[in-house]
Amino acid sequence: MTSPAAPEVVPIGPDVPAPQVKSRKHLYFGLGGLSIGLVAGLLLAAGGAALGDAMASSNAIPAALEKCSVVDATGVDVLDNGKSLNLQTSGEESTGTDVAAVVCVLNELEAPESIFTKLESTRALDGTQSTEWSGYTASWTYHPDDGLNIIVETAAK
Repeated sequence: MTSPAAPEVVPIGPDVPAPQVKSRKHLYFGLGGLSIGLVAGLLLAAGGAALGDAMASSNAIPAALEKCSVVDATGVDVLDNGKSLNLQTSGEESTGTDVAAVVCVLNELEAPESIFTKLESTRALDGTQSTEWSGYTASWTYHPDDGLNIIVETAAK
């Protein structure tokens, strides 16, 4: 019978170097840099999108009026350097633009269908009504004598 083999003994002393512990600093710096870069990229993208939206919406109202051929029409007034708009339709005692022009402009500004239902159902007794949609707010009144008066403004970002 043979005796079991003795475990190998590794001498520790001045001639045998101690095992080296690998530094993880590069890992922490890499993860930190990646995190900072990711956050900075997201902030720049959000800022760029907001700037793009602001620039697009600042030209949207004049572009809508141009497309609907109502730039100099009665009852159509551009306000705040193209950032807002007043549309006044004709009433029994006033002149203004026709309802088709209002519908065209609101469609060009991508107003939701629900706003048209709200406009149609507004009565003189209802006072000032308002709504908002992507990038815009609108407030309006209606009276048979004065017609529909709607103010469209670019929404504050």
